Amino acid sequence: MADPREIHDAFVEALCAHDSRRLLDCFHPDAVIVTPVGMVEGHEQIEWYFGQFFSTVPDLTARVTTMLVHGDTVAVEWVTSGSQAGVMLLPDGTEIPGTGRPVSWTGCGMWTVDDGRFATGRIYYDQLQAYMSLGCRLVQTEPVHPRDQGTRAESRSGSVRRLLRRLAGR
Repeated sequence: MADPREIHDAFVEALCAHDSRRLLDCFHPDAVIVTPVGMVEGHEQIEWYFGQFFSTVPDLTARVTTMLVHGDTVAVEWVTSGSQAGVMLLPDGTEIPGTGRPVSWTGCGMWTVDDGRFATGRIYYDQLQAYMSLGCRLVQTEPVHPRDQGTRAESRSGSVRRLLRRLAGR
């Protein structure tokens, strides 16, 4: 069995070099990755997924802060950063034009290795941190139902709004 740490190191090197071919060499042709924006399957979708990051953040870099290996599984925590120069596609299809703003987000991944390549992966990252660094804000899209007014949920939503304002520096 190939060392999951070495495979992940090769993946990060390819990611930071924006080298799609080397990146795909780290994955089985039918690999499956579950991401915050959905599931991607196979080389074509995996290339598209990471290609979005390359075109949105052309100076994208990733730094692994923690790595644990257990058998055929590697778990990592990382920080990704760069400047948003290209269009960012949001999960609902909305596009954010390039802002030039610095963007960074933290996340973690869990990868399983089979025959020297990633067979499955799960990626988790702080979408709110990434979107807020681009100037996005949370907006309530549905009015509060009258029966919910004055409830604990309303007090929690007020706390969340105050927290978000404080994070945004307002």
